[in-house]
Amino acid sequence: MVHCLNYQMWMGGITDHLTLEATGAMVVPFGVGSTDLLIETIRQVGVNAISCTPSYPAVLEKTLNEHFPQLDPRDLGLKLGLFGGEAGLDDPAFRQRIRDTWGMEPRNANYGVSDVLSNFAAQCEFDTRLHFLAADVLYPELIDPDSGEPLALVTGAEGELVLTHLQRDCQPLVRFRSGDIIAVDSTEPCECGCEGFRFRVVGRSDDMVVVRGLNLFPSMVAAVINGFPELSGNYRIPLDTRPPYDYLPLAVELAANVTADTSADGGLAELLERAIKKNLGAAARVSLQPAASFELTEGKTRRVLRNYQ
Repeated sequence: MVHCLNYQMWMGGITDHLTLEATGAMVVPFGVGSTDLLIETIRQVGVNAISCTPSYPAVLEKTLNEHFPQLDPRDLGLKLGLFGGEAGLDDPAFRQRIRDTWGMEPRNANYGVSDVLSNFAAQCEFDTRLHFLAADVLYPELIDPDSGEPLALVTGAEGELVLTHLQRDCQPLVRFRSGDIIAVDSTEPCECGCEGFRFRVVGRSDDMVVVRGLNLFPSMVAAVINGFPELSGNYRIPLDTRPPYDYLPLAVELAANVTADTSADGGLAELLERAIKKNLGAAARVSLQPAASFELTEGKTRRVLRNYQ
């Protein structure tokens, strides 16, 4: 297992490393950066699993194209991807894209809040949703992110996750607002034996964009974009003015080798706008960008760009 999350001034790097070792994995502590060296390391050491953010495989693909054109992503031999740090793994289309491109099985493996506890939720082999695993050390609550009013933590609830330490010797946190908006899908025990509630991360409260009263998150937009094979899956939401917004501005990158909009039913941009309207209920204005227009990052990718002062 090569671990490609940050080890520098972030406690999640080393705690994730130790967690992986506790499973019996042989962990290569690579960290972020030097993607070309990472590819060489994977090949020479015989690494068959990777721990990273969901957006990092796109960085690996770009580096392969530029520096190792003779190699296909499947040639690296990765069989398992343990992902964390970003939303998006709940989208079946994104998971399938990982499988098709890399030949590896994606797992939503290490959800946490570094201020509170780095790793306290993950999926199992039976259910792709996150299982809350820390009932002995954390007390979870849900609140309305706007009013702060408490919400019942029951099946079907959606709100901001609030956490309180039950065991901590130094500076315990009480009712810490995580900023993560989650949807509780089940409070029943899972087939794997875990009794914690199962949930999805909808998005960050500070990444939420309100369009005519509709709360939109990047993960929701990504789920629509990933349904278009003509697109790379990379996108940005550039906000040049302060709210309110009548439509969602969206810049979307074309897939490699796609250079023009040749859709028979109108423009590709128009088709995507229709899909967003149908699936999310909001109007959108889409601009198509050439392949490789957006910078790829080794850490978390910023999707919402607030360009106003």
